Amino acid sequence: MSRVACLLLCLALSVGPWVAVAGVGTAWEDARGLYEGLAGDGPAAREPASWRAVAAALTEAAVGADGPRAAEALFLAGVSLERAFALSAFRPDQEEALGRYEELWSQYPQEALAADGLLRSGRILEARGDEGPARERYRWLLAEMGESPLAPLAQSRLEGLGKVAVVRGVRTGVGPGHTRVVVDLSHASPYEPRALPADPGANKPPRVFLEFPAARLGDGVPRETAVGNHTVLQVRVGQHDPRTARVVIDLAGPASFRVFPLEDPARVVVDVFGASRAPEEPPPGGRRPRVVVDPGHGGKDPGALGPGGLKEKDLTLAIAVELAEFLRRDAGYEVRLTRDRDATLSLEERTAIANAFGADLFVSIHVNASPSAAAMGVETYYLERASDRASRRLAARENGSSEAGVAAVEHILADVILTSKTRESRRLATAIQHTLVGHLSQAYGPVRDLGVKRAPFYVLTGAVMPAVLVEAAFLSNPEEAKRLADPAYRREAALAVARGVRQFLEGT
Repeated sequence: MSRVACLLLCLALSVGPWVAVAGVGTAWEDARGLYEGLAGDGPAAREPASWRAVAAALTEAAVGADGPRAAEALFLAGVSLERAFALSAFRPDQEEALGRYEELWSQYPQEALAADGLLRSGRILEARGDEGPARERYRWLLAEMGESPLAPLAQSRLEGLGKVAVVRGVRTGVGPGHTRVVVDLSHASPYEPRALPADPGANKPPRVFLEFPAARLGDGVPRETAVGNHTVLQVRVGQHDPRTARVVIDLAGPASFRVFPLEDPARVVVDVFGASRAPEEPPPGGRRPRVVVDPGHGGKDPGALGPGGLKEKDLTLAIAVELAEFLRRDAGYEVRLTRDRDATLSLEERTAIANAFGADLFVSIHVNASPSAAAMGVETYYLERASDRASRRLAARENGSSEAGVAAVEHILADVILTSKTRESRRLATAIQHTLVGHLSQAYGPVRDLGVKRAPFYVLTGAVMPAVLVEAAFLSNPEEAKRLADPAYRREAALAVARGVRQFLEGT
C-alpha cells in the first residue's frame, strides 16, 4: 500500500463513518474528498495530526496531477498546514505551509490559485512581523499577476504594511453549540490565530486567541465580556505590548473554531463550535427539524427589477412565506423567516439569525436576472469558489459588489468552509434543484434545468448548517417574469422547494 493510501485509510478511520475513501479514482480525488470530510466540526478536526496527514496526502497527490488539480492540491495542503499551526503553535507547520504556497506560485504561476498562494504567504509573513518578505510577496503578485482579481487586495495589504490598526470593539453572538466573536477594526490588519489547551496548574481553561501584531485597543473597549454558554466562558482583550493587541476566548470545553477576515467594514470573525453531531446525522431525537427561510433583498435593496414594477424583494418574500407555511403545516418543522416584511437586512445578519435559532438548514430565496432576455431556467447554489464566470457575475450582483469583491470572498473561502457543511449543502442543493425542475415542468411544461452550481455568495458565508441559495426563475425573461407575477406560480415554486427540503431531511 502506498504512503498516501495509508494516510487516507488511517485518517478516514479517525474522522468517522461519514468519510468514505473511494476504492477507485485518483489520489487527488481521494485526498480532496478527505479534506472535505475533515473540514467539519468533529473530533478529528481538532487534532493537528489530522491536518498534517491531509496535507501530506494532498502534497503527494499533486505529483503527477494536471496543472489545475496540482495547484489546488498544493493550495489546500497549505491551508491544512495553517490549520495545524493554529491548533498546535508548532512553527514547522507554518513553515511547511509557506513551502506549499511557494511550490504553487513558482511551479504553476498560470493557475488562478497561484495568486491566492502568494496572498496567503504574505498574510502569514505579515502576521508574524516579517514585513520585508511579506512586501516581496505582494509586489510579486502585482508584478506577475496584475490581472488577477486579487491584485487590489495585494495592493491594499502593501499600502497597509506597518500601519497600526485600532481594535474598535468586540461583539458576540450565541447559538446552540456555537458562539461567534467579531473583532471590529479600523482597517484590515494581520492576525495570527492560536489554540491553547487547558492549564489546570494555572487554573486556565482551553483558549483560542488572536494576536494582532500591528494594532492597539481603542478607547472604551471592554477588557472582559462574559458569555457563559456551552462553548465560550468569556472573551478577554488586552494590549500585549505597545504594538500588539490580543483577543482571548476562554472555552467551556473541547471545541473547534474557524477564523476569517471580512472587509467593508474591516473585522475578523471567530466561530467557535462545541461538541456536535456528525454531519450526516439527523436532528436530535424528539426535536422537530428547524429551517430558516431567507427572502433575498428587502427594504432599501430591491434586488432585480422586472416589467410592470416587479421587484425581486417582493417576489422572494412571497415565495418564502409560502415555503415557510408548507414546511410548518405539511412537514411539522419549526421555521423562521429572516424577514416577514419589506425590511432592510444585512447579509451577515441573515445567517446570524439561522445560527442563533440553531437551524438545521438555511434556504435563501432569490430570482435571477441577466442582460440577455433569452436567459431562463432555475438553478441552485451552494457556497464554494464559482463554477464559472456567469456564477461569479451572479454572486457579484447578489453580494452587491464587483467581481473583484467576489474574488476577495473566494479567497477567504478556504477559511470559511472549515467546519461548514459543504457536502451536505451540495446534497441539499441537488435535492431542491431536482424537485424544482420536476414539479414546475409538470405544472408549466419544460423548465430549463441550469443545474447545481457553486458560487461565493456572501449571504451563505456565515452559516454553520447546510445552506443554499435558490434562483427560482429569471425576472429579466418576459415569459418567466409573467409566471413570477402569478401567485399560483410562486406557490408551486415554494411547494417544489419544500419537497426538496423534505427529501433532504427525511430521505423521502
